[in-house]
Amino acid sequence: MRKKKVRPLVYESDLSEEQARQVGAAEEKDGGGPDVSERLEARQRVERLLDGLDERDRTMLILKEVEGFAVEEIARILDLNANTVKVRLFRARRRIVSKARKRGE
Repeated sequence: MRKKKVRPLVYESDLSEEQARQVGAAEEKDGGGPDVSERLEARQRVERLLDGLDERDRTMLILKEVEGFAVEEIARILDLNANTVKVRLFRARRRIVSKARKRGE
């Protein structure tokens, strides 16, 4: 199966008042998700894992997974071949998964 298309990031400040109320009501109904301490701990785990990568790989992963850029766009931004970006993303993800398993995260 093809990887699900990355959804664009939507900031609460971009929503109208009515949309913000609807989102808030939905969060309250669902229990609001993880609390602040759990979210902070998860963020710190991700940052520790990303710290183990070199800067170029970390930048590529952030552009792809967080910002939602396409491989071709990342290749243009970093002045690389698209296949090089794909390979480096694959290897960076593999290193992160390996480190997470070693740490038990």
